[in-house]
Amino acid sequence: MDDAQYISDVRKMFPKLIELDGVALPEKIKFETEEENALPPAQKFAILLDAGPKSAIENFFLQYVKFHDTGGAARGQLGPAYDETALFSAAVSWRANKDTKDKFPAVMPAELIRRNRNFKHCYKAEQRESRLFIGRENVVKELCELGETKHMLKTLNIDTSGMINNHVTAVLSGIIDAPGSYRTFSRSFILAANPANGSYLILNDQLSVIRSSPDTVEKAETQSFENIPSSSGINQAALVKQVREVTKMTDKFCIQCLEAAGWDVQKSLAIFNEMRASIPPEAFMS
Repeated sequence: MDDAQYISDVRKMFPKLIELDGVALPEKIKFETEEENALPPAQKFAILLDAGPKSAIENFFLQYVKFHDTGGAARGQLGPAYDETALFSAAVSWRANKDTKDKFPAVMPAELIRRNRNFKHCYKAEQRESRLFIGRENVVKELCELGETKHMLKTLNIDTSGMINNHVTAVLSGIIDAPGSYRTFSRSFILAANPANGSYLILNDQLSVIRSSPDTVEKAETQSFENIPSSSGINQAALVKQVREVTKMTDKFCIQCLEAAGWDVQKSLAIFNEMRASIPPEAFMS
């Protein structure tokens, strides 16, 4: 009997065992069920870098960026993406070193100054209140008045939380090529999902902007799509399919198994075999 099987057999009798024969045991992999209150694992997407199918949230933000970059009044097309009571605000931090040149100005652009809600620059209550935009109409009007933008697509990342009560937190980040300056941004959204049609509504949109450094922009411009890995550096969909075919588990539980194994198929199958007796029935496809 090998060590792994020995440990597995002992743990079946003593599930809470943390040390065996004087040796600390690795943390036991635990599958989540719908009844548990534990938060689902976070997911990260590096959009446009994977030729495989896009997730609903990736497609949502690809459309969002497309309409945002149309500029001016055309950004009004973003209106349906915002809830009637949506909030929008912007915070900017602009620190210049000795790398000031061309599109890397030392001074914060004027259009950002008058919208900046950073407490360091906007410390009066009335100012902070006037720079918080409430309601779809006010938010869209403000978006339309923002300057021109061109999101550098191969710099974009999306980080999301797990879905809880049809709500999800998502952070869109990357670099914007704007007239006169490059800007590194992080945009935090609270979204409400509509399971009926797979769309999302933006409840809260908080934009954070800093001055981009020449080195960061240069690296982004010289990278090719072929050389940039996806968020995991592998085709996750293909690995999920491999595990699903062997284990007959749902995609959700296949992903949990793969994440626990660092996206190594053989290790994930070993975990599956070790934990099979404790895997809940709902983990398997009907």
